Amino acid sequence: MKNSIYLVLLLISFTMLSQQRILEITNIKTGKIKVFEENQRIKLRTLDKKKWVGNLKFSDSISFTVNNHKIRIDSLQSIKNQPRVLGTVKRVLLISGAAILGASIASASDGSDSAFLIFAIGAGTTISSGILGSANSSYTHRKWKYKIVDLSLKGELLKQK
Repeated sequence: MKNSIYLVLLLISFTMLSQQRILEITNIKTGKIKVFEENQRIKLRTLDKKKWVGNLKFSDSISFTVNNHKIRIDSLQSIKNQPRVLGTVKRVLLISGAAILGASIASASDGSDSAFLIFAIGAGTTISSGILGSANSSYTHRKWKYKIVDLSLKGELLKQK
């Protein structure tokens, strides 16, 4: 019984002492705030034109890691949400569209009258995968300010006021 009470107290202390950080971005003109949490899948570009896709992990108050690459917040050019499901659907549409386009070429070489219809379907499917990729808006450093916020410290400051 005593051990179970110690275990419960230990777990409660871990949750109270853990530091939860978020990446808070604020629109410069409107003041609108968007939040990226830890372990959220993101796609970002840095000022040196490198692109990184992966889960967001915070290392300290001025940098974070994506796929084990440490990135400083002041070198961030743009960031956007990149759900895994969206990438899978986009890839399936692209491959199926390319396969339908290949089938239209094969039917056109046989002199089929339906080659243009098959080509139109394949082109539409391939184009829709590109449109689906741009569905999530990107937050660039020209319009948004980035900062890492420690939620445990923010809660303590609110309690003091």
